[in-house]
Amino acid sequence: MSAMFNRRIALAAMAASLLALSAGLAQAQEVLRIGVLGPLTGPGAAWGLGMDGGVKIAAEEVNARGGLKVGATSYKLEVISYDDQYKAAEAVTAINRLIGPDDVRFVFGPIGSASLLAIKPLTEREGVLLFTGAWAADVLKDSKYIFRVGPTTQEFSPSTVAWLKKNRPNLQRVALVAANDETGWNSQKIQKAAYTKGGFDVVAAEFFERSQNDFRALLTKVLAQNPDTIELDTAPPRTAGLIIRQAREQGYKGSFTKFGGYDVEEIVKAAGPEYAQGVVGTTMAAPGTDTWNRLGARFGTLHKTEMNDYVVMFYDAANLLFSSLQKAGSTKSDAVVAALEANTPFQGSVGPLTWGGKAAYSVDHQIYRAVVMVEIQNGKGVVIGEAKPD
Repeated sequence: MSAMFNRRIALAAMAASLLALSAGLAQAQEVLRIGVLGPLTGPGAAWGLGMDGGVKIAAEEVNARGGLKVGATSYKLEVISYDDQYKAAEAVTAINRLIGPDDVRFVFGPIGSASLLAIKPLTEREGVLLFTGAWAADVLKDSKYIFRVGPTTQEFSPSTVAWLKKNRPNLQRVALVAANDETGWNSQKIQKAAYTKGGFDVVAAEFFERSQNDFRALLTKVLAQNPDTIELDTAPPRTAGLIIRQAREQGYKGSFTKFGGYDVEEIVKAAGPEYAQGVVGTTMAAPGTDTWNRLGARFGTLHKTEMNDYVVMFYDAANLLFSSLQKAGSTKSDAVVAALEANTPFQGSVGPLTWGGKAAYSVDHQIYRAVVMVEIQNGKGVVIGEAKPD
């Protein structure tokens, strides 16, 4: 009787252990899907792939630590990526997949303002959080669930223009060139105001199509105004390199700046090291630092493109989301929004991230962080200063 009783106890204990193990395994198998939506091919691919890589690296690090604990649930993170090709129609198709069959509530991207504005009504209605790099002012207008993860020309143009005035006093006449879309219109308007207020003469303001490769006619108009420097603004890095090359081939001897979407490798590749010499731009992190090199090594295993600052920017944004999910103790949209808004300052990989923007956008969903001034020298990016957003 005693032996049978002991056997029953042992079997009961074994059953309890198996149930506990089963529950543990079920918990370990919970998956939280994270979306990435941006240009993974085409002229803006350097930005989109950088975003994709940054999010994936952050997710991999969380999974390597055992997953993300949100309340009583432990999640394995899964990143699902879609290419919008910088086209609004493609973004609409992709977001419907993400929200529908993929069951995603947190999406990094889009980068293009046209793409974001096309999906905004749906994501706001469904309570899907977007972490975007799109620059148009209307991105954050009347939004509850959109967060912009890096400063735009609205935030840093006064500082970068002031830097240029102080450090390049021989430059006076500036020509502005930007993409002919929501992003370009908004950014060029801000750049024009900043350059004018900074004491420069804006002698030309031209737009190009994002699919464009031949800029000779546009440059003929621009160069006829004898600019000392050409601001390349929101041009994708590869496009910026082509503009630089074609301007040099038409005899332009002046300077270039690119205060927005700067990527040394892509610009040098398209323009050539000789033509790219001296181009000044802004990045969200300094090339060659330990953080840059660490993320760059991992990024190189994910994509066959060079490291850029979008990797750092979206790596930090992903970690900010993951931290906020833990603080919220919930994956419910409104709880996560509240946790995000309160999670400031957040220590990013290269400095603190703080929320602001209410005066400009009516909501404090704009990340503020210092930007690094970089100049291309002998085909490489060299840090020459820092600009802090206003």
